[in-house]
Amino acid sequence: MFDVSLGELAVIGAVALVVIGPERLPTVARTVGALIGRGQRFVSSVKADLEREVRASELMQIEAELRAEGDALRQTIQAPMAELRETLADTQATLSGAGALSPASASGDAVPTPIEPAAAPATEAPASDTPGHDERQLDLLFAETNALPPPASDRR
Repeated sequence: MFDVSLGELAVIGAVALVVIGPERLPTVARTVGALIGRGQRFVSSVKADLEREVRASELMQIEAELRAEGDALRQTIQAPMAELRETLADTQATLSGAGALSPASASGDAVPTPIEPAAAPATEAPASDTPGHDERQLDLLFAETNALPPPASDRR
């Protein structure tokens, strides 16, 4: 740490013996050793505190970057969803205003009749902003009155 050679330590020891005296030299040496130990512990604790602060600031920077990426991803997902909601609202308004024709009327065989959306089951949860809710609305909106029953589930 201080680059002190053995010869220099011998000179320092001889001067200390002459100046302090042989009676008080052991007490002074113990005190100096204790002070040096305290200084080293203080320096190491300051280094540890600085390293901890640097790691904390790095973690805060990483957290900020992750939050920014999350917000960008959320915007990427929410923008198309908003467009889909607008399209769905426009389609619903168009269908409710003009009335939709059944597929049989497209061939010209029967009299056009408006398609009524299938009634929602009584056990269905109230409307929410979940993506699954929009899909159910689309299914209900475009359901035909003479739709086939769902296929039997696979039993394996």
